[in-house]
Amino acid sequence: MKLIGLTGGIASGKSTVADILRRMGAAIVDADVLSREVVEPGQQAWQEIVNTFGADVLQADRKLDRQKLRKIIFDNPGARKQLEVIIHPRVRALAEQRIAEHRATGFELIVYEVPLLFEGKIHEWLRPVILVACDLETQRRRVEQRDNVSSEAAQKIIDAQMSLDEKRKLADYTIENNGSLAELERQVHEVIDRIKAT
Repeated sequence: MKLIGLTGGIASGKSTVADILRRMGAAIVDADVLSREVVEPGQQAWQEIVNTFGADVLQADRKLDRQKLRKIIFDNPGARKQLEVIIHPRVRALAEQRIAEHRATGFELIVYEVPLLFEGKIHEWLRPVILVACDLETQRRRVEQRDNVSSEAAQKIIDAQMSLDEKRKLADYTIENNGSLAELERQVHEVIDRIKAT
């Protein structure tokens, strides 16, 4: 059984690579999905977020108002840190549980997909890590199209994360996603073959 980490910059194509890996028979554990699970109404993390940020961060259905919360933490590193302290340990515990379940089911390849893998220091306990990257121009254009924002706004979103150049230095394998889907698939198969051979 191989356990690998998968990450990427915003709009670099990480989810597309996860889909390719799923079609190749890998079990995917998605940190974004887990982070939504741990903050469902009534969960401990949900209660702590309400206690910390107030009931204003709730929608009428008692679920978190993600946009409101995003606005609070986007320009406030202190608030972001508070939120991370509440969510990250619970996501990790749930991820370890899901990974163990997939292992018990007999999956040969388990992929833990985490957008902020390096920022969260997950690479310190999970190796190898595959990074999905692209050139800055491609990344900016994709963010503009995906979020329907200006070039300047797209750059601000990109700048809020660790740069892809920094991530390239930390990754074990890098897939450059600047071309076609067929080219991306070829690179994914190549990297998985290399990982299986180690």
